[in-house]
Amino acid sequence: MVGCVRAAASSLASKVEFLRSLCGPGDEAIETHFAWVFLVGGHAWKLRKPVRRDSMDYGTLEARRLDSFDEVRLNRRLAADVYLRAVPLSIDREGHLQLDGPGEAVDWLVCMRRLDRRRQLDAVLAQGAPASDALDGIAHLLANFYRTAAATLPGAEPLADRLGQQVERNREALAGARLPAADELAEAQQRYLASCGELLRQRVKAGCIVEGHGDLRPEHVFLNEPPAIIDCLEFDRDLRILDRAEELCFLELECARLGIPAAGRRIREHCLRELGDEAPASLLDFYRSHRAATRAKIYVWRSGEPDGKDPAHWMRQAASYAECALAEARRAIA
Repeated sequence: MVGCVRAAASSLASKVEFLRSLCGPGDEAIETHFAWVFLVGGHAWKLRKPVRRDSMDYGTLEARRLDSFDEVRLNRRLAADVYLRAVPLSIDREGHLQLDGPGEAVDWLVCMRRLDRRRQLDAVLAQGAPASDALDGIAHLLANFYRTAAATLPGAEPLADRLGQQVERNREALAGARLPAADELAEAQQRYLASCGELLRQRVKAGCIVEGHGDLRPEHVFLNEPPAIIDCLEFDRDLRILDRAEELCFLELECARLGIPAAGRRIREHCLRELGDEAPASLLDFYRSHRAATRAKIYVWRSGEPDGKDPAHWMRQAASYAECALAEARRAIA
């Protein structure tokens, strides 16, 4: 009987119910695709779901423990005062769950300082163009981050090969979903890569390829004082290794999708100018195309998942990103 009680208390539903019980007036429980986030008082608590997909594996308690510590460590690079610690969710002898209490750890959470969601860049963009000094603050934060980041790709591994492999993986997903732009898009991207091998080698040599944030979207950017960027892609280091210009182009792309392209463009231009990085326009076009194609692939995957709810919605998103990717690729090779 004790074992049954402990098993029931250790289920995801029981953990969510317990953490919900901590919420009071003005607090909130938010479900994402891979986690639950509980906004309680001045803190936010993130609980990973026990899911597996591609290189993401939260299926075991040990994996979630390690990833929680990694999330704190990696996100302190761009949000030092936001990410506080990794905390166990424990179960006592009577089978009661406790947050950071005695007993056996049945899960792990990331404890963060609660941020004002009205200061998220996507929320600010919904109200119109943000103040230039706020955008410049984000650009300066990123420039300092990239300036101190160690170069990660050795010269013996051509960046073009790495990008070419990613292009083909995107093509496979989009073609499998029968998106009409799949082949033309990949062929245009590969044509660009074939034409700029020396440029890409120079970017590797100049230290432009870094271990970045990995998921630089407006909803992860907070226009605070000081500014903060949260929720990096912590579960796979390989996905964080990219050209800093590509990462900035991703943010620019997502700002444009929200209807304020000038905001992302200002951050990208200001950041690269601080770094003395004169990335050519064709490379920026390619990187926007590449990131849009990758987003299209993610939405294709989302449409086929059991909790996709509305597969047609995700496929419309995928098609829209694929069209954007094709337009940028055509511009890159023009």
